[in-house]
Amino acid sequence: MRIGLFTDAYLPQIGGVSTSTALLQRALKERGHLAFVITGSDPDQAKDEVDVFRVPSLPFVSAKRLTLGLHPLLAKQLKSLGIDIVHSQTEFGMGLFARQFAKQMNIPHVHTFHTLYEDWLNDQIRSKEGGIYQKFTGSYVKSKSRRFCNKADRIIVPTPKTKKVLLDYGVTRPIDIIPTGINLSGFQAAREDSEGAKAVRDALGIKASDKMLLYLGRISREKHIDEPLHYLKRALQGKTDVHFVLVGDGPAREELTKAAEKSSIAPYVHFVGPVPWSEVPRYYAAADIFISASQSETQGLTYMEALAAGVPILVRSDPAIDDVVQQGINGYTFVDESSFFEKLDKILSLDSAGYKVLSDAAYESARPYSVDQFADSVLSVYEEEIAKYEKNASDHSRTEQIKGKLKEET
Repeated sequence: MRIGLFTDAYLPQIGGVSTSTALLQRALKERGHLAFVITGSDPDQAKDEVDVFRVPSLPFVSAKRLTLGLHPLLAKQLKSLGIDIVHSQTEFGMGLFARQFAKQMNIPHVHTFHTLYEDWLNDQIRSKEGGIYQKFTGSYVKSKSRRFCNKADRIIVPTPKTKKVLLDYGVTRPIDIIPTGINLSGFQAAREDSEGAKAVRDALGIKASDKMLLYLGRISREKHIDEPLHYLKRALQGKTDVHFVLVGDGPAREELTKAAEKSSIAPYVHFVGPVPWSEVPRYYAAADIFISASQSETQGLTYMEALAAGVPILVRSDPAIDDVVQQGINGYTFVDESSFFEKLDKILSLDSAGYKVLSDAAYESARPYSVDQFADSVLSVYEEEIAKYEKNASDHSRTEQIKGKLKEET
């Protein structure tokens, strides 16, 4: 099978969509299929990429990039690949090119809905609840998502929450819930690599006996990173052995860095910036707790990565992660400053034996999210959609033959 994966976000960008697409491509290839990624250019892209086609792009908001258009020569090259099915990862940019390409080639178009754009857009424009901008963006996003999804043959979503969102938008195409997989072995290996974790801590000046809290992902408004930073002013008061490490980049990084520098916890907040994907598992393994206040997740891929590295999570409560967080077993959720402080104190107060129980449970809870299970489920969708197209083509050919025979007889 030859698959075209169209995405606006891809490595070296850090994020759920880029990671998911890269893992899916690798898993499809391991199963003997040809998987091509069609994505935007990136100044830090690898020079030795294989089966990756880059489209010119420009920087956009929230560390995203805006693709400029599919060049006719590239379009011709893609058509020569004999792609059997198109799988888009975005409703914009490359998603529009994917839809157009599938229509031109008369092949199936499968789409994965990754992002809750209502939350994302509202945070970008800092709109107030009930304000004109919020109403406009909400209406636009619903309309755009509904129209795009209803023109695809099949939709994949990671959680029941996301499926409900699309149904509420008015999406009528078949929707499959397939949790995004993660590369369990990479994070599990990092968990056993004590030297790699030590190197991360040493570089940040964090002692082995200190506690390391980690956020990893886009540094942008929709992630609400300002909340844990504010909460930690209270939680870390009088403590000199707890550090908050933030890995990633985005438009809010400078703003948050300045805010942290002016606070009482400045010496214990570390903005690392972006790191190579190969180094990401080490940062998880070096951490004691993973923290996030985001409510724009469709699944919480970074939460699962943390769990796979044996790191308990402390994250804002959200229906999208109901199946991910097992309260008191692999971590906790919080809803406000008071509950954040309470749950953080519970974890920090554990002795080594108690923390090991929590860490081991976190590690075990990540097992159902293997990339192998994810890839096999996605492949089943591909096979079903290709079979439908082949049957329709066969039925059409038979109809044309009958029409031709009747015409000859008359």
